[in-house]
Amino acid sequence: MQRPNEPIELILHHDVLCGWCALADLRLRILKEELGETIRIDYQPFAIHLEDRRPTRREIQTESSALRKVAKERETQGFGADLWRGDDPPRSSLPPLVALEAARIIGGVGARDRLLFAMRSAAFRHGLNISREDVLIELADRLGLDTGRFTTALGAQGTRKLVMDQHDRASFRGIVSVPTLVIGGEWLVSGAQSLEEYRRMIRNFGEENGLLLRDRMVH
Repeated sequence: MQRPNEPIELILHHDVLCGWCALADLRLRILKEELGETIRIDYQPFAIHLEDRRPTRREIQTESSALRKVAKERETQGFGADLWRGDDPPRSSLPPLVALEAARIIGGVGARDRLLFAMRSAAFRHGLNISREDVLIELADRLGLDTGRFTTALGAQGTRKLVMDQHDRASFRGIVSVPTLVIGGEWLVSGAQSLEEYRRMIRNFGEENGLLLRDRMVH
């Protein structure tokens, strides 16, 4: 149950290769700017491509179509589908999700969030295959992470297990797709919603739990 003096926890179940997840995240970050410390955002991995295999033609068409739709939104202008159009499309969602966990292990949530932003930019704006280890290590290096420690964490079975454990717990709780937002550990919202809808749901949750959400002055 939500306690009156605690921030509302927003958990976004996501896949790095999902353009709709990127859109949902960007909109939640806008609300974080508005609402300040009255909300807290965290991320939980939920891979939509678990197997390590080349995607089928239909899967490539589906992913490309989704990214073209995402690119029409104001927050994600500049996104493209080149990631799926080349000769080397992503084979699995797990490597970038494991990379996020590796970044968190060696540098905390700040390093994880910086790497998430860098990976999405590389994938959706520049068409880079972020499921490749060499691409992930290069991105980590550009961010100033210790590449030796990052590479070790990236290849560790324990890091992969942390990601899979989170995936399994999400499945047990009824998560079947991404993006899925859990508000205050109680309300489950599937699919990318408009900024206005996210704002309305978070405020409604706050009101039902006796919380007063004050807008933060943003200059």
